[in-house]
Amino acid sequence: MVLRMYKAKPVNAVNWPLGHELMSELARRAELPSIPRLHVVPSSMMNAFAVGRVSDSAVAVTDGLIRQLTARELAGVLAHEVTHIKNEDIKVMSIADMVSRFTSALSTIGLFAIVFNLTGFFGSVPWLGVAAMIFAPTIGSLLQLALSRTREFDADYGAALLTGDPDGLSSALRK
Repeated sequence: MVLRMYKAKPVNAVNWPLGHELMSELARRAELPSIPRLHVVPSSMMNAFAVGRVSDSAVAVTDGLIRQLTARELAGVLAHEVTHIKNEDIKVMSIADMVSRFTSALSTIGLFAIVFNLTGFFGSVPWLGVAAMIFAPTIGSLLQLALSRTREFDADYGAALLTGDPDGLSSALRK
């Protein structure tokens, strides 16, 4: 669904031999059970992302990224995405997003219950509960952002280990 949303097109070894060669080697080094499928997104922006599970995944890169990076830099970027797949970051971040949304929904429902005293339970306003419900969604979002940043740093580290060339990814990030 995400790949369709970005109009990503699958590419094969004939269309993009370098990409397939790099992805095959990186998947082997990461000990993935299958090689992630490669897709190209028609965009001049420089971006890449991974979707799916360890056993069934895909990596999408923009054609702007392909045109502007060297093979060394591209290897670093693909290794970063392969590390996300290996570490199951897609699943982890999906769960974190669900928890954050659930927290926001429960806080909203709780605030409505207190404001309108729908239960008739509260004799007076529980100010500590109100404060908790107001700040819980913000705290949840901040924790989600911290987790995301941590997963990105881990993927950078994993890419450096997979390629043995931390300067390749560093150079790509600078671009």
